[in-house]
Amino acid sequence: MSDYSSNFPTQSPTFAFDAKAGKLDSRISFSRADSTPSAVHYWSNEKHLSSLNLLTNSEDFSAWTKTAYVSVSANAAASPNGTTTADKITVSSTSNYPWTYQASGVTSGASDTVVFSVYLKMDGWRYVLLSPSNQSGEGVWFDLQSGAVGTESAGSTGTITAIGSAGWYRCSVERTGSMTVQALVALVDADNSQTGTAGGTNGVLVWGGQLTDQFSGVTAYNSTATQIHREYSSTLKSVSTSGQPRFEYDPADGQSEGLLIEAQATNLQRYGSDFASWLSKANLVTHSNQAIAPNGELEADSLVPTTGNTYHYIYDGQASVASGTTYTFSVYLKSAGYRYAQLLALSSLQSSGHVTYDLEAGTLSASGAHTGTIESVGNGWFRASATVTATSTTTSGFLIAGADSLSNGRNPQTNGNAYDGWLCWGAQLEANSSASSLVNSGTSSSGVTRAADSCSVADFGFTGGPVSVIATANMTSPATDTSQKSVFELGDGTSDNRIWVYNNFGKADSLYVRADGVTGMFEAGTITTAADFAVAVRVDTNNAGRSTNGGSVTSDTSVVMPSGLDTLYIGRSKSTSVNALNGHIKRLSLYSVALSDVELQSLTSNP
Repeated sequence: MSDYSSNFPTQSPTFAFDAKAGKLDSRISFSRADSTPSAVHYWSNEKHLSSLNLLTNSEDFSAWTKTAYVSVSANAAASPNGTTTADKITVSSTSNYPWTYQASGVTSGASDTVVFSVYLKMDGWRYVLLSPSNQSGEGVWFDLQSGAVGTESAGSTGTITAIGSAGWYRCSVERTGSMTVQALVALVDADNSQTGTAGGTNGVLVWGGQLTDQFSGVTAYNSTATQIHREYSSTLKSVSTSGQPRFEYDPADGQSEGLLIEAQATNLQRYGSDFASWLSKANLVTHSNQAIAPNGELEADSLVPTTGNTYHYIYDGQASVASGTTYTFSVYLKSAGYRYAQLLALSSLQSSGHVTYDLEAGTLSASGAHTGTIESVGNGWFRASATVTATSTTTSGFLIAGADSLSNGRNPQTNGNAYDGWLCWGAQLEANSSASSLVNSGTSSSGVTRAADSCSVADFGFTGGPVSVIATANMTSPATDTSQKSVFELGDGTSDNRIWVYNNFGKADSLYVRADGVTGMFEAGTITTAADFAVAVRVDTNNAGRSTNGGSVTSDTSVVMPSGLDTLYIGRSKSTSVNALNGHIKRLSLYSVALSDVELQSLTSNP
């Protein structure tokens, strides 16, 4: 048996493209007529700091350093999330600044912003000072009885937000400048006081400390035990210039996916990253810009169900939909204490079924006329999608709703606690059978469109005669998608002379050869969506063949060799408006010979 490598062609390809290079050959023409480039996104190979908490023991204040006369009782009361994990701080004797604190070991620069936040509740003690540094007299005073920010000292600013109706507040102090960073909680007698007088059993309940020197304004809480929390994630980047090619990388493992080629798509969902502007919500509170979104910016909103066992949902419902058209709604979700979420079409769009998602396990359950997907994109974020076919022509949309388990029915009553919820970003509604790349409508009151990608090459050294083309690619559309997905087309720009390889209605990859108006077509092998595949084809007079993923070669001995083949269309056919791959081209090579069966199989055996 001959060595495996001997089955490869001895002749070098006439033209070769490898997307791992991360750039296009100067001979390749690429375009996309973006009207708003920043709305068009792709997964880059860049990482961003997605979340950070410089504190250890963020829920165990007994482990923090304490001054004299301060004591901490662990697990003394119910915390905002309902667990008995809130600690109680008391003062046993009069003292200047009776405090508990934790040093971070970080020194900030002149332009750095430090934020310290903690959940506080009055338990007989009214005033608390929070400081993000170890400098005396610095910080913000809070009144836990009236729920107000008091004196703000030494350039510090404070915010206080009520959490539910049980008396808890999220208190935050922020300061920009050079400092030795630490988190400090002091019990004081009054606003701007320096003294805490012994109060017997009077004290303050405390829970959920967070300290960061990276994200000004971040309030999404990340708990810690014995180590700080720091998480880096892949970046869903927006293109910076119109028509920029998108070399995409898998957000899960960082591997090169190839050059992304997609058809035109319109995000019908207005306010795609501004959920506070959505039309309607029930028993649910929205908080804007609470955390770092998958794009690395402070744009993720939180959706928090209120207390009680009832319906918790939000929807906008202002998109125009047409009966019989398939629509996909997608959104980036992350659990912020609430494990399950549900997507479902409004009844005016589709009244049957729903999709429920487990945002810890990354699984889903779909029912009725709804189908769904869930994709992990790093640091607890998932892109969830739900697909339905419209039953009427109307104005409609999708709900994001609460759920208690994957087995819940459509828009169920669930238990909220006014603390746990989800982080949300990048909602998209499109007339498509699957979710395409994000076209972010952001804070816009209308939808936004991404133009089709167009990629081709005319100067590639081929002068006619026998030819073979090998391509490695993948498709993001589901197997049920009935559109024709082009891997490539070699042609003269007309329908009379062309060699076209495409996925035939989601069933098998097809070879279409047309010479002087005479057509020959045959199928060979199958393509699995969301997985890489390799396809090789040769065409010569009465000698056409193809192989997929190293499989047996399907042949046709009655084809006519097309003439005038002067353009290679990559990831599409000669038409830019239809037949887009909706996936990635990883590699493509053209040989000016008719390769043998063995060579076709060898070149496709390892996609």
